[in-house]
Amino acid sequence: MAGRRLLLFVVLLLLVAAVASAIAPREEDLASRTEQPAVPAPATPARVVKGVLPDDRRVRARVGDIVQVEVKHTAEDEVQVLALGLAEPVDRGLAAQLVFDADREGRFAVTLRDAAKRVGTIDVRPAG
Repeated sequence: MAGRRLLLFVVLLLLVAAVASAIAPREEDLASRTEQPAVPAPATPARVVKGVLPDDRRVRARVGDIVQVEVKHTAEDEVQVLALGLAEPVDRGLAAQLVFDADREGRFAVTLRDAAKRVGTIDVRPAG
């Protein structure tokens, strides 16, 4: 009696699996139903602007540029560009690396926090 019930249960499971397999969508059906996304136009690569402070005193960039500024100092301190929310440690032999996207125009002071000294300016002009 138990053997018949087990056999009936296995047959019922196989029947349910066959029905589920028959009504489930196939991968090629899904691919043909979904719309292909439009290919975006290739974007022009951003220009990378590099500068070294305090040697350069001013780094000039345009909106849309990627700005990489290396700041050197002879003592342990923190380099800040407060208007952009940037801060990085600097030490003798270990320059601070400030990297950001120039997303707005303006003139931004680069300062040393502990020395309370301005080491340069980042000047971002409108995209041109």
